[in-house]
Amino acid sequence: MSGQTLKKHLAARRPARSVGELQARLDAFVEYYNAIRPHRSLGRRTPAAVFRSRTKAKPALAPLRVIPHCRIRQDRINSGNVTLRYRSRLYHVAVGRRFEGTRVLVLVADRDVRVVDLEGEVLRHLTLDPEWIYQPLRP
Repeated sequence: MSGQTLKKHLAARRPARSVGELQARLDAFVEYYNAIRPHRSLGRRTPAAVFRSRTKAKPALAPLRVIPHCRIRQDRINSGNVTLRYRSRLYHVAVGRRFEGTRVLVLVADRDVRVVDLEGEVLRHLTLDPEWIYQPLRP
């Protein structure tokens, strides 16, 4: 919606006496503009009708299945690693420098750890070894 259209609409009416009255007028105008008034640029259809008729975007992949009873934390891969706490101790989990800066979810179910990108791809799956602070990539 054009701000100019709204300004002209409001200028053609008497000033609102309260914020509530102004909000009611704005709400009514938005409803009229989007759902009732046909637009020439949209083939004489309303914006709401055009919006409803379009195919909506969907996630490309199946939804991420989360392990039952797991802890989830968000992180960003830094120096090829993510960090997590297990039993009050901080661990560093290697994921790989090629994923540097990638936002990830870290799913922790006891010692089972999965590092998953936001599209659902598993970048690393391991069983945490509590003896070592650094969990290296193993071939």
